[in-house]
Amino acid sequence: METPLQLTFRSMPHSDTLAAHLRMRTDRLERMFDHIISCHVVVELAADHHQHGDRCRFSINVGLSGHEVVVSHAPQPGHVLDSASANADHAFDEAERQLEDWVTKRRDRRHEGPGDSP
Repeated sequence: METPLQLTFRSMPHSDTLAAHLRMRTDRLERMFDHIISCHVVVELAADHHQHGDRCRFSINVGLSGHEVVVSHAPQPGHVLDSASANADHAFDEAERQLEDWVTKRRDRRHEGPGDSP
């Protein structure tokens, strides 16, 4: 990445354990997709955390050359016991899917001829 990972914790204290997990998942993204320029992850307490414990919502913004992948993941109502790391994994899994789609579309456009159009 050209820009170091940015981690922001909102409405909650910084967690070294969660930050390490987020760095590990970001490193994995970077190994899978070499065109990543930047990544900003925001962690904040979900609105219903008072009824269900410290449930976190994650926003991931991945900057690419000429494109941006934005993922927002809030804990699902039925997954009350999911940890913050598990919710982060769900968000990063979605980011991986979106990045794979972007790579596929880019590859397909390169293989189309100048006169070809979908």
